[in-house]
Amino acid sequence: MRTLFTEDEIARRIDEMAAEMARDLPKDFLLAPVLTGAFIFAADLLRALYRHGADPHVDFVQLSSYGGARASSGVVTLLKDFSVDIKGRTVLLVDDVLDTGRSLHFGKGMIEDRGAKDVKLCVFVKKLTGHAEDLKCDYIGFEAQADDFLVGYGMDDDGRKRGLPLLGAAN
Repeated sequence: MRTLFTEDEIARRIDEMAAEMARDLPKDFLLAPVLTGAFIFAADLLRALYRHGADPHVDFVQLSSYGGARASSGVVTLLKDFSVDIKGRTVLLVDDVLDTGRSLHFGKGMIEDRGAKDVKLCVFVKKLTGHAEDLKCDYIGFEAQADDFLVGYGMDDDGRKRGLPLLGAAN
């Protein structure tokens, strides 16, 4: 495994992102992490937001297009729906990685269809694939190469390596 970003680099970048979000977003926004890959990023982001004066509501959605494989199946499945009403709210959809863009397109469309006032997108890592250039992310933590298979910091290789405190590329 090759280290892409260390624990310290990640902490610094999340703090920068949280400061920007705290300035940009309304006080009552909904932080909506996409499970399962974004849970560690979202937890650290939530704590950083609080340090910068923001205290968003939190609800989770679970989408899947990988199903344990290293490549997307091409079909997005809703595994866990929101448990709160999102009509009229500003929603920050938080995901671990922007790769093909299918999951974020699906999630954003679903939130818009349910009458959200505004939908902002935040990703921990944007892969330089070229597939998702039409999907505008409002907040991007890091960039990685298209062929990097990302592990650590919540991202897994068939359920393993999620707990690494850094972001790496598996061999």
